[in-house]
Amino acid sequence: MVLYFSLIFMAAFGLAACNKKKPELANSGAFSNAGGPAWVAKCGGAFPDAGKDAFYGCGSMIAVENLPLQVQSADARARTDLARNIDAFVADFFKDFLDSAGIKEKIGKGLAELEEKKFISGISKDVTESALAGALVVNHWRNPADDMLYSLDKVSFDNVSAGMEKQMRQHAKEINLDADDAVKELDLAVVKKRWE
Repeated sequence: MVLYFSLIFMAAFGLAACNKKKPELANSGAFSNAGGPAWVAKCGGAFPDAGKDAFYGCGSMIAVENLPLQVQSADARARTDLARNIDAFVADFFKDFLDSAGIKEKIGKGLAELEEKKFISGISKDVTESALAGALVVNHWRNPADDMLYSLDKVSFDNVSAGMEKQMRQHAKEINLDADDAVKELDLAVVKKRWE
């Protein structure tokens, strides 16, 4: 008899477990910042000055018991995002800069594609490193629904531009350009790019 009731109990428990709904994944595929600031969802796209007056990076960290670790991790991820944004901007900028007619004529047609990539990569890395020295975490937001912490990092366009000028001056010899002429042309290109 006890065996009979045990079997009935196990069968009922098994049916209840099978009928239990699977938990839905929050925001499956779609992001929602649950009433948070626009930068949480759009990062730099939330700011009209993005890429003209400043560069932004965003990071987040799931809730953990160690709150300072959560803040540190979110800030580090924002810094990494900012570095990627600066690096991409500088690399694209210098590719366009070198492709412009005036620069190519001065350099000559002897600049191989591999040399150009190496030149651009070196400048991008150096500019990014120097710009990050002036970057600041300017905002945090904690999602009350899940305690996810979001961090916003920012560096001024002028800081990035100064790094570009410094690196162009240092690397001008690599592409057979006079440093002063290169910097003058760079300044004009930066102003044009900033106000496109």
